[in-house]
Amino acid sequence: MHTLQVKTRPSGKANALRLQGFVPGVVYGPSIESTAVAVERSALQALFAEITRSSRINLAISSEGETKDMDVFVKVVDYDPITDEPRHVDFYHPDTGTALKLHVPIKVVGESVGVKSGGILNVLFDSIRVHGLPQDIPHLITIDVSDLDMGEGVHVGEIDLGDVEAMMPAERTLVTVIAPRGLAMEEEEAELEEGEIEGEGEEEGADGAAEGAEETAAEGA
Repeated sequence: MHTLQVKTRPSGKANALRLQGFVPGVVYGPSIESTAVAVERSALQALFAEITRSSRINLAISSEGETKDMDVFVKVVDYDPITDEPRHVDFYHPDTGTALKLHVPIKVVGESVGVKSGGILNVLFDSIRVHGLPQDIPHLITIDVSDLDMGEGVHVGEIDLGDVEAMMPAERTLVTVIAPRGLAMEEEEAELEEGEIEGEGEEEGADGAAEGAEETAAEGA
């Protein structure tokens, strides 16, 4: 679990804190009082480079010479529209033993055999919404597509989520390998041609049988 150092702050003066290199924020939850905090911008940006939206964080809150540790999740981040730097951050502290609903990001790894043969990897979802206890929720779901062939896919029910429950149908496709448009059209044309050839053979057989029947009838007459 990642640890982030923050300090309590008085209400207001948010712009002054930003000028000093800090990002104002707040910590809240169903069983705690909301606490205004400030975190060094560089430390927060370094944390964001390593975590996901479902990562559990140890927040070390310093106040009047004392430090209190608290498990939190990053709830909301407000970014500057021009500099794209964080301007405000909300941390959420869940109740112990209370299940949460969170979106866990998906990371796709490997190069599938279907892609190697000309297919296109189609990632349909970038996260899975899950329900479970905070300590059981993974910070990332990794899907290895190395064995995925053309026309095959990975479904929600095939993912091992441990002790948490997916809030999506088990048959929902997450990743699939599809044929490129040109290849798909060629395969369709090949199927049509094959069907036409089979149909011609059947027609020839029927015509031959009819001719044979006519000849037999003529001989009998």
